[in-house]
Amino acid sequence: MKAKEPEITEWAELEIFIPGPGENENDPDDSERTQFLATAQHLLDSGFDIAVYSTDSYPSAFEECVPVADQIEISGRDVLPILLADGEVKVSYNYPDEEQMKRFSKARSVKPKKISAAAAACGTGGAEMPPTAPSMEPAGFAATLAGVTEKPAGGPEIGARRNLMSGDFGDGLPTPGTSAVTTKDDATSGGCGCGGCGCQ
Repeated sequence: MKAKEPEITEWAELEIFIPGPGENENDPDDSERTQFLATAQHLLDSGFDIAVYSTDSYPSAFEECVPVADQIEISGRDVLPILLADGEVKVSYNYPDEEQMKRFSKARSVKPKKISAAAAACGTGGAEMPPTAPSMEPAGFAATLAGVTEKPAGGPEIGARRNLMSGDFGDGLPTPGTSAVTTKDDATSGGCGCGGCGCQ
């Protein structure tokens, strides 16, 4: 008889998509939005798995997340805010309150995670994302709320670098007392190859 696989208890992943400041006609002074953000921050600080996306700080998320994009296509942006729990729509048209977020975040028992092609479009659906899949990170205010440090613009940090543009033919970095610029001929002549320092 096959042994029963052990179950793992974990929190559900919540993602809330909200309108930007002044965009909700039913909340003209943004008082509900402000209260929601304070509540979400409190739950996030308490260890709940919550990510908030706002139209003003991460507009592309509202197109990339299929369930949210579908809801907007059908009902327009009036459908916001939308709460997803593990990629499934649970609340729309209203900001979720603390009780709702706690209820949808409550721990649940699941089988060990397996990578699945049917993973949820937004969240992971309880499975790890494939190593090659890009992750969707909050930006702007959403990044602040989610506790994510935004990556600076520009190329990636690659650590120690080698001189590949000035004649480094594989000998590595220069050692003390040697020149950083060499050529193949210099390896036998002893000169540095610059043609102007007078070392030859």
